[in-house]
Amino acid sequence: MSNTVIILHNRLSDNPTPDEQDVMDQVKLVGDALGELGYESQVCDVGTDLYGDLFPLTVKRPSFIFNLVESVLEKTALLHIVPSILSAWKIPYTGAGEESLYLTTRKTLAKKIMRNYGIPTPEWFSPLESELLDRCNKYIVKPIAEEGSAGLDEHHVFDPSVPGITTWLKSFDPGAYFVEEYIEGREFNISVTGYPGRYDIYPIPEMIFSDYPPEKAKILGYRSKWDEDSFEYKHTFRQFGTLKQTPELEHKLKDTAIACGNIFGLSGYFRVDVRVSHDNLPMVLEINANPCIAPDSGFVAAGRQAGLSIQEIIGQIIACLNH
Repeated sequence: MSNTVIILHNRLSDNPTPDEQDVMDQVKLVGDALGELGYESQVCDVGTDLYGDLFPLTVKRPSFIFNLVESVLEKTALLHIVPSILSAWKIPYTGAGEESLYLTTRKTLAKKIMRNYGIPTPEWFSPLESELLDRCNKYIVKPIAEEGSAGLDEHHVFDPSVPGITTWLKSFDPGAYFVEEYIEGREFNISVTGYPGRYDIYPIPEMIFSDYPPEKAKILGYRSKWDEDSFEYKHTFRQFGTLKQTPELEHKLKDTAIACGNIFGLSGYFRVDVRVSHDNLPMVLEINANPCIAPDSGFVAAGRQAGLSIQEIIGQIIACLNH
């Protein structure tokens, strides 16, 4: 086995979108950090020929793989396949294991597990179950297994009492989308490193939706993350320190993130996205195993807020390799 670390990412399409191109910013950040930490690194990618792209790793036998693969065959739902193959070949890799990735990338399955373990999460339904919707609530149609807010915008938030909603909902593939209760409340992103039984929680930012008109849905959709010219991008930002006056809420948020990590067996690094309801109850929207670690990402911002350098953040992720 060599002393080299392989930084592995998904191969970009011929015309990558901004959210797809973002992985290359992560590759550079990790590569620079590995160099500062004394590692040699090589960059490899994986495309449609999984065996042909991954088998050479068995010859190189790196010290470990830094896994930055965000999709397989252009599907986030297949993320677990690369760790499955690496595990079968006994090649160590950073981040969440195959089972953790499988469970958390399927949001409705993750919600069922959370519900079984008593972790509050908004109610959810199939697009074909419009008769179950409460006409006093709002709802949002979300993709089951896409990250980076792909396929999500404010037009997916709806009032079930509006005429024609049942027909509109039936236009969504129930195998690819689900309907979730829209929670009006504060939103927090909780970034965590570590492994079950030993987690380190970074300072928790609140997502601020500044100057949003009353009728405009406050969601972290595609435009707020990737479209720099949009109102959403310019008026949505993270702010640290908003929990200083509510230590009890901060404690609840941390407990929720730790519970998610333990239940799903998450190791390395992950992020839990939470909306706090009007009765001060944290409700988990989703769990992001191996979240984005680009320089401008929320995860890196939280680590820096904790006083850590980029090298220290990456070092914490690497330290979880044997767990």
